[in-house]
Amino acid sequence: MKSTYSIRQPVANTYLVRERDRRLRRDLLAVLALALPLSLAVLAYLWISSQLWAVGYELRRLEKTLAAQVERERILRVEVAQLSRHERVEERARHELNLREFSLERVVFAEELE
Repeated sequence: MKSTYSIRQPVANTYLVRERDRRLRRDLLAVLALALPLSLAVLAYLWISSQLWAVGYELRRLEKTLAAQVERERILRVEVAQLSRHERVEERARHELNLREFSLERVVFAEELE
């Protein structure tokens, strides 16, 4: 549906000249001059905030990984202590490697060989 405002008709007044509204342009520039820095500040705040959240999540993940690694190290230290006990090493040397206790009768000195 067309209204009378949407139909273009030639202007009957020849003295009528269309001019740009300079005040409208000045007001638009003033609004942009105020809105642009504010919107940039809000965007900067949101970006910094999102980066802080991301770093916080990464920090929490790394702390959990560190705690798991510390626990794993503790378990491995206990295991090393158990495996390196003197009695256990002697027993494995006797049974698996067929080693015997040290005795001076079995020692051969270099001076004796010459």
